[in-house]
Amino acid sequence: MKKLEAVIFDFDGTIVDTEKTYYEVMSELIKKHTNIELDIINYIKNVPGTSAEQCKKYIMSTYDMSEEKYSKLEKDLTSMYDRFIKSPLLPYIEDTFKLLIANNIKIGVASNGSLEHIIDGLKEHNLYNYVDDIVTKYDVENGKPAPDIYLAAAYRLGVSIENCIAVEDSKPGSLAATSAGAYLILQPNEITKYFDFSDIKFNKINCNLYEEIKKIIKEQ
Repeated sequence: MKKLEAVIFDFDGTIVDTEKTYYEVMSELIKKHTNIELDIINYIKNVPGTSAEQCKKYIMSTYDMSEEKYSKLEKDLTSMYDRFIKSPLLPYIEDTFKLLIANNIKIGVASNGSLEHIIDGLKEHNLYNYVDDIVTKYDVENGKPAPDIYLAAAYRLGVSIENCIAVEDSKPGSLAATSAGAYLILQPNEITKYFDFSDIKFNKINCNLYEEIKKIIKEQ
C-alpha cells in the first residue's frame, strides 16, 4: 500500500454487532417454528457474511422448511427489525471514523446486506454523515465472496483498491477483500470467530482498529 486513500468497512458484525443479534433472533425463531435447537457451528459455517437469499436457502434445507413455513418465520424476523438496528457498535468504530475524517481518508461500506438496513443502522449510531459511499450486493453482479463489491467501492470512491484497507469479520468478506487486492484487517466477532480463517491472507487480525490505522497513517 503506497498511500492510504480509503477504508472500506463491511457492515454487519464489523461496524455494528448485528451478527450476534441475528444469531440470537434466529435461535428463537428456529425453535419457535421447528422446535429444533439452532446448531451454532453449522450456522456459523453457512450464514454470517452471506446474503439474505443464501441464508434463506440454508435455513429451508437444514430444517426442512416449506416456503409457507419460512414465510411465517420471515414475517417474525421482519417484526424484530428494530433489534438489529439498535445493536451496539463494535469496539473502536466511532473513534476510527473520526480519525479517518480528520485525516481526509475516505470511508466506504461494502456489504451483502440491503442499503436500507445499512443506512438505518448508520443513522441509529449517528455515523451516516461520515460515510462517503455504500455499495451492496445489489449494485454488482456477484456478492461476497467475489471481489466485485470491493472493486466497485474503490471505483466509486475514486481510489485505487491497492490503497484501501478492508475491515472484515467473516470468511466470505475476507475472501472478497483479498481477491480484490485490498489490505485486510480481519476483526472476527463473538460469532464469526468460529470461522476457519487458516487460508485467509490477512494483514492484521484481532487488533485495536483505531491504533492500527493511526499507526498506518503516521508511517505514510
